[in-house]
Amino acid sequence: MTGTQAAEPRAARRTLVMHGANAGETARRMLPKLPDDCFVPAGLAALRGAVGEGLAQVVLVSGMEEQAGIAGGVPALAAITADLDGGAALAGEVERAGTPQRVYELWEAAGRLGPCGRELCRRTAGELERFAAEAAGSATSPVAAQVVLVDARGERMVGMFGRMAR
Repeated sequence: MTGTQAAEPRAARRTLVMHGANAGETARRMLPKLPDDCFVPAGLAALRGAVGEGLAQVVLVSGMEEQAGIAGGVPALAAITADLDGGAALAGEVERAGTPQRVYELWEAAGRLGPCGRELCRRTAGELERFAAEAAGSATSPVAAQVVLVDARGERMVGMFGRMAR
C-alpha cells in the first residue's frame, strides 16, 4: 500500500456527512469516495461526538426542515427573506408560513429560492461551526462546514455554501 492509499481512509474518517430524511442516497452520490461509516442522519449529537474524535469537516445534505431546525426555525427563514430584500409582503407570508416546507414553496413561487436557499446554507454552516466550537470548548471551530440544500424529495440541489478547511 502506498502512503497515499494509507492516508485516504484516515482523512475520510475526519469527514462527517449528515443527511436529511430523504437525502441519504443523494449525499452518497455527491461523495462516492467516502466510506459508509462517514454518513449519518442529521443531528447535532453526531456532530458533537465526531468533534471529540478529531473531525475536520462536516457536510450537511438536507432539506428545509433540517436546516431550519439548525438555523432557528421559521423566524430565521423570515429574517433571511427580509435581509435579502424579498419584500415586506413575502417576508410577512414567510413569517406566517408555519412550516419550513411552506417557506420553500413561497421562496420558489417568488423567484427567491436560489438566493434565499444559499443564504440559508450559509447561516446553517455558521451554526454548525459555532456548535462544533462549543463542543470542542474553543472560541473557533475546528471544523469546516459545507451545507447543501435539496428539494423536499432530496434529489435536486437547490443551494450550497461551504468551506473546504479551517
